[in-house]
Amino acid sequence: MKKRKLKLFHKIFIGLFLGIILGIILSSIGKDHPVVVSILPWLGLLGDIFLRLIKMVVVPLVLFSITSGVASLTEINKLRSIGIKTILFFFGTGFLSIGTGLVMANIFKPGAGLNIAELGAGAVEMKELPTVFESILGLFPENIFDSLSRGEMLHIISFCIFIGAGLLLMGERGKPIVDLIDRASELMYKVVDIVVQFTPVGVFGLMAKAVTTFGVGIFGPVFKFILVDYGANIFNLLVWYSLILYFIARVNPIKFFRKGFESWAIAFSTCTSAAALPVAMRNAVNEMGIPKETASFVLPLGATANMNGTGIYFGLIVMFASQLYGIPISISQQIMLVLTATLLSIGCAAAPSTGLIISIALLTNLGIPLDAIALIAGVYRIVDQIHTSTNSLGDLVVAVAVSALEGDLDKDLLHNGGMFAEKQTA
Repeated sequence: MKKRKLKLFHKIFIGLFLGIILGIILSSIGKDHPVVVSILPWLGLLGDIFLRLIKMVVVPLVLFSITSGVASLTEINKLRSIGIKTILFFFGTGFLSIGTGLVMANIFKPGAGLNIAELGAGAVEMKELPTVFESILGLFPENIFDSLSRGEMLHIISFCIFIGAGLLLMGERGKPIVDLIDRASELMYKVVDIVVQFTPVGVFGLMAKAVTTFGVGIFGPVFKFILVDYGANIFNLLVWYSLILYFIARVNPIKFFRKGFESWAIAFSTCTSAAALPVAMRNAVNEMGIPKETASFVLPLGATANMNGTGIYFGLIVMFASQLYGIPISISQQIMLVLTATLLSIGCAAAPSTGLIISIALLTNLGIPLDAIALIAGVYRIVDQIHTSTNSLGDLVVAVAVSALEGDLDKDLLHNGGMFAEKQTA
């Protein structure tokens, strides 16, 4: 009999619960007790090492993955009309999704009711987000090396776009560099795989320290965060996706969701769009009437550049963290947050736990401490399931809408045909 190896998310949950138990024990002893005072720095060290490892991979991961993604869009030359529509839908659905998350965070306030600044974390002042004019100017870095060292995400993203566009213009001469960047991108995915193996230990240290310092009251905001995150994603699925399908694609949303459920369920259970992609491509052509060339272009591109669920998380984690510290974020700041989160979600690499990694860079840029990440890291697998499934189904929505606008969507097949119809008539 072979021993069953624990999966990473099992180890993370074990680290989470052990950290909670230890934190409750130390909290009951008293955080000012000499034994607790001597243990707490070591628990903090485990968490700090984990956070530093994640910070270490953020910039090169974004740099290589976005550049690789832009440089791989050579098919847009062949499918110019499809390509432009696809990119516009990616941006549009991204704005809608992230905006929904921010609205729900303002309504339900998952981080409110526990001001951790008053519980010993110290007062924090969020960095002032730039105005619209400053943001437009800020898209173009003066010194990319300085931006890379400071982890300025918008600067890095815009630089990557320029590099990717330059490589496209180079044509055949740029292919060796594109291949090198692709390899570097793959290398960073492997490095991320190594780093996330330390997550159970990091979560153990972070959670034990958090419970010891702030008490069991932290679980209320965490539970509310999970509910708001799921609520925002479900609203996005049932409302925005349905409106796009009904008014733009002119198809029955219920028929679509029924035929898209299989790939949604695979993405939800595995937390990876890659596992759902083959099923999504098969069902897109055989069940939904999307032409093969459109499905082959939109779905693989969407798996790396259409991250609506992850984008919702980016907006929510900033609001959650600001509410934990009692830091108000103005409407104008939230509008700029939507722009930043949209760009990050489109450029976000399709790798496990990447959303968690990128969100650390986002909070760091805003000057917000990472206590919110410490609370969410242990339950990230739970929320990542709805993120990934929202991402995956969103790709199919865009594929259907683009195909409908191109005039080559087989609506009869989507509404009446396919194996589901055959099962009914059998």
